[in-house]
Parts: sequence; structure tokens; C-alpha cells
Amino acid sequence: MINVALGGATGRMGRTVCEMMKKYDDMRLVGAMIDPREKEFGTEIYPGVIAKGPEDLKDVVKDADVYVDITAPDAAANVITKVPAYGVNMVIGTTSIPETAVMKMREQILKNRTSAVLSPNYAVGVNVFWKMCEILASSLKDYDIEVLEVHHNQKKDAPSGTAMEAVKRMMEITKIDDVVYGREGITGARKREIGVHSIRCGDVVGDHTVIFAGNTEVIELKHKAGSREALAKGFIESIRWIYGKKDGKVHDMKEVLGL
Repeated sequence: MINVALGGATGRMGRTVCEMMKKYDDMRLVGAMIDPREKEFGTEIYPGVIAKGPEDLKDVVKDADVYVDITAPDAAANVITKVPAYGVNMVIGTTSIPETAVMKMREQILKNRTSAVLSPNYAVGVNVFWKMCEILASSLKDYDIEVLEVHHNQKKDAPSGTAMEAVKRMMEITKIDDVVYGREGITGARKREIGVHSIRCGDVVGDHTVIFAGNTEVIELKHKAGSREALAKGFIESIRWIYGKKDGKVHDMKEVLGL
């Protein structure tokens, strides 16, 4: 049995992961952490599990094998650097965490010989989507590249971590150094750059499009998430994969999925 503690248990994604865990007999929720300002704070949100705050992190993870973080960037930054000291592995789904916190987390994981999975997106299809971005960028190096991402109106960060992971991979392949976030006014002729555009509206789970445009043709690569279950399944697989590992390393979904 894999004991799981979850940060962000009452958020949209957190609830989906918790509900999915109930379907499997090899894992269970043993700890939950939420923002103390939420109405569920201090209540039993799942059988035997009381929602606690970051100041009670030790109690949240005391019985856990794996801690899953689906919170907010600042909240995650204060937690992921402390969890390794308790000997607990991690699956981190929060995006836009400050790089200084990620670096410190890596140091603590190495020091305490725990392990983690870190990814901007846990959906299987998205990880294949990133791989296809690499292949197309490698084959179409002289093409203009634009990235469009659409998410629900409650998403706190922009651009999405999924979009920026695609951009990072394409930059490495094409050696393009400039990224332009939206355009306004007289911008002049396009330079050698990657354009990134964010839309926030309605309850869109997550749509991502990468456009490769040459002078006579256009290729569009799209990924649409129909529900949060697509991501939740990736979290479940990552929990199983990281359980029991104690190698002092931070892994990614490419390893989890064998890509």
C-alpha cells in the first residue's frame, strides 16, 4: 500500500486526484494540506484525513511514502525544500515555482537520498506532444514558431508550464534565444523568435497549439485536455513509479513513461 499526502487537496486538480485514488487498492490518502484561509481547513475532507496547513507539514507527511504537490508557486516553494528531510518522496505538479526553490529542493533530495518526479504536465498525451514539438522543431528549423495556450479563468499563472516546457525544448533544438510574450503596437518585422500567447476564459481545462509556419505551408500541432482526469492518471502513474526510489535524484515524465 502506497500512503500519499497531497498538497492542494481541495483544489480542482487535487480533488480529481483524490477521487481517482479511491479507484485503486494499492494507494490511499493519509494526509492533506491546504491554504488555512479555505473553508475546509481543519475539517475531515476524506475519511480519517483532516485538512491542515503548511505549518503542520510534519503531521501531513508523517505517515506518507509520497507527497504530491498541486498548490501554488509560493506555497510549493516553502514546502518542497522541507519534505525530503522527512524521508518522503515527491511528485510535483505545481508550475512556476521559483528556480531558487527548485535548486534548494534538488540539494535536499540529494542530501536526504529521497527521490522526486517534477513535470509541468502529467498527462501522457502532453508528454508525447512535447516529443513531437522536438521532432518538428528539428526538421523545420527555418520556420516561424508561435505557441498558443488556453486555460480556465481561474488559472493563476501565465504562460502555462506546459507551454513553456514546449518552448524550452524547441529553443534547445533551434538555438533561438528570443521569446516574445504577446505583441502590441508597431512591432516591426518578425525576428528570429518564438511567440507565446495566453488566453484565460471559461472553464477550459487546457488547450495548447504550436504553429510552424514557412513561406508556403503551415503545420499546427495541437493538444486538448478533455478533463482533469488526463492529468490525474499521470499523477497516479508517477506515484507508483517514484514509490520506493531513494536515489537522490529528480526525475521527469519522460522517464516515468519510458519516452
